[in-house]
Amino acid sequence: MRWICKDDIEECLTKAWRDKAEAAKNELLAASNSEERKKILKRVASSDVWRSFYELLPDKLKKKCWYCEAEEIRSDMPVDHFRPKNKVEEEHGHEGYWWLAFDWKNYRCACTFCNSRRNFEETEGGKACKFPLVNPALRVFTPADAQALQEEMPDFLDPFDPDDEKLLWFDEDGMPESKPDASPAEQRRVKNSIDIFHLHETRIVRARNKIRIDVEKEVAKIREGRNVHDAKITLRKMVRDTEKLSRAAVVYLRAHRDLAEVKEILQLD
Repeated sequence: MRWICKDDIEECLTKAWRDKAEAAKNELLAASNSEERKKILKRVASSDVWRSFYELLPDKLKKKCWYCEAEEIRSDMPVDHFRPKNKVEEEHGHEGYWWLAFDWKNYRCACTFCNSRRNFEETEGGKACKFPLVNPALRVFTPADAQALQEEMPDFLDPFDPDDEKLLWFDEDGMPESKPDASPAEQRRVKNSIDIFHLHETRIVRARNKIRIDVEKEVAKIREGRNVHDAKITLRKMVRDTEKLSRAAVVYLRAHRDLAEVKEILQLD
């Protein structure tokens, strides 16, 4: 999970894109029934709106999945509709947050493993149309109630929330878990996120474990006083939020915060 600053996105969206998204939204709102809306959403012109949104993003926001932080490990990186546009799995009869289909604030860049439901021998996961809430009674069903969206509290982690990435931790095998001092509610949100984003899939777990091993190697150099300068540079790069699996690097490096060099890298007091 990585934090994404909305300002970084808004700065790169052109007037032409905003006009195209607004026109598509207005056509959707003018549709007379759900079948007509579904036809609009299936058009190539509609998918072009979120495809061109992705193309406008700066490279620093396209380098890795916003949910799992993988790059080439787990396929391509389409745009996910955070609030599902077609239906909501947890709410029978909900037709999806279709009126947000062309709202960039509802977009998240996600690899295929995070975005699509996948079943394997050892694990299953993927977001698809999942959108659990802390309080399902506050679920919004229509654009007429759009102002109430701020009352909805997703029961899983969101890259747009600056505090959410800090809730995600990893054990020494690379398996995801909640941070050690997480509250029961926070633990539930992390547990839901592991399933929704398939964060326990074998390849991504092994990749995190490789990060742990690499961190340990560089920390050992610092402790032994050899190639300290180079080790610090390597670790600084690993924890940059543009690097793949940087959250795992931060978690594993924190275990060595007794070292002044590590505290400096992590900007700890």
